[in-house]
Amino acid sequence: MARPAQSARVAVLAAPYRPRRPHETALYRAVHRHLETFIAHAAETYDAPLPKYVQEELRRYLRCGDFAQGFTHARCEACGHDLLVAFSCKARGACPSCAGRRMANTAAHLVDRVIPAVPVRQWVLSLPFELRARAAFDAKVLTALVRAFAKALGARHRSWARSLGIEAEFGAITFVQRFGSSLNLNVHFHVVVIDGVFSRDDERRLLFTPAPPPTRAEMLTVVGHVRERATKLLRQCADEADEDTRHKPLDTCAQIALGRGDVRAVGDDDDDAADEVAVPHREGEAVDDAGFNLEASVRIDAADDFGREHLLRYCARPPLSLARLRELPGGKLAYRIKKLPNGRAKVRVMTPLELLARLAALVPPPRHPLVRFHGVVAPRSSWRRDVVPKSPEERKHPFHHATPNRPKTEREPNDEPTRAAKPTAPSPRSPLALVPHSELIAPNVLSVSHWNRLRSGALLATSPRVDWASLLRRTFDADVLECPKCAGRLRVLGVVDEPDVVRAFLNELAIAPLHPAVEHATRRRSSPTTNPTADNAQQPLARTATSALKVVKWSAFSATLNEWSKRSGA
Repeated sequence: MARPAQSARVAVLAAPYRPRRPHETALYRAVHRHLETFIAHAAETYDAPLPKYVQEELRRYLRCGDFAQGFTHARCEACGHDLLVAFSCKARGACPSCAGRRMANTAAHLVDRVIPAVPVRQWVLSLPFELRARAAFDAKVLTALVRAFAKALGARHRSWARSLGIEAEFGAITFVQRFGSSLNLNVHFHVVVIDGVFSRDDERRLLFTPAPPPTRAEMLTVVGHVRERATKLLRQCADEADEDTRHKPLDTCAQIALGRGDVRAVGDDDDDAADEVAVPHREGEAVDDAGFNLEASVRIDAADDFGREHLLRYCARPPLSLARLRELPGGKLAYRIKKLPNGRAKVRVMTPLELLARLAALVPPPRHPLVRFHGVVAPRSSWRRDVVPKSPEERKHPFHHATPNRPKTEREPNDEPTRAAKPTAPSPRSPLALVPHSELIAPNVLSVSHWNRLRSGALLATSPRVDWASLLRRTFDADVLECPKCAGRLRVLGVVDEPDVVRAFLNELAIAPLHPAVEHATRRRSSPTTNPTADNAQQPLARTATSALKVVKWSAFSATLNEWSKRSGA
């Protein structure tokens, strides 16, 4: 199949751009109407209130996109047209818009500045049900599991390299996903692994050797190592039992998010998939060991920078898609899980309070990083400087790429004849001598196709934080700084955040602020007539929890420990 033109490929990262209007969405209406009732009910019913970080994130979401909170002011110098861009909340979980921006920003930075033009493979590890709640809220447990998985992957790659006589290093990036496809709490790991190893020759030049696909035995070895580490971890957790026996609302929120809930098939006439991220095509089988499920069938070729960015966007995607959430008659909400034949869809039906409980469980706690680096791409790795790609203006260090079965016939477009780049016969002692038909390529720079896709570098992610206009242009191929009236250029004049100045702007432009409605929701909390149990459409957390699974207690893990111990021979 022929590839699309470069100008079109910028746009296919996402559906056509539409300016967001958060207050017009079903999610905003549900959070706006029921948040304060939800928070008040949690404080009155349980021994402790909802964690502060959950309350702040949900309240910040209501202020996201509200011009009354401040905005950036841009103006067309040709016709005087004004553009106001409201501030965002920068939430990590509750706000689909901010989480979507984080997804696009993370993928752009990693594909431009971290992962070189080499093959990558996605390894996905799903955890047993008993571990999901603990990994979701215990940073120690989560970090231990991530490290165990990365260590097992590194051991697999190094063991294969040693079979060729190569002392090498691997590189990987772990994305911690806290959610499943139905707004359920499902902590699992998407690890983008550089599908090969890096080594150095006798002259200390960098070499890359692609790895073969993992065998079933290798995958079982990897998942077995993680299971053994988890077994030891559970024993430590049992010995260090939490003395805090208070009944907390977040425990019930996690219980609700882990439960099946009300899932049914309904009619579906919504074809809008603007907020959805395409799922990479998978081929191959997965392995399972005591509830640990591992698959590694998705691989992106070295020359496919576009595919790498798609994969990274999928790994960093938000937990909620606005295109899949809709309101039902009677006040409930439906979240589409997947489409079915004959115009039907499998959906999760929720009350507004159940939706808020699931969102509360999916909000990442503070100091729970969702992206982690391993091996040669780790921040303190001595290999990182030579491994990460550079723009053509930054080419300084040679990069050598050893691949079998393809002799070099001509210089690559970005190559320049330098002493470091000149092909040389490897010495008999060199690890490269063990790999037939080796190829030397220098320097390590972005490919011509990658550079052109970024409009000759104009959209390059030069830092971990990509500016708003460049990210929109790169994702949607939408030039938001082009004047819609005269096609001139908009120039950013400054940031407006002083309350008096903000009110003057809004009055002049007749823009109604959203914060009075938020204040109305706050007053409902103290209203003596507000009773969350009075309305059947607003089930309290305690009632919803009775239909879900019981809260997982670590004292009940004896059966699981015994089963894992037998498997590991402990």
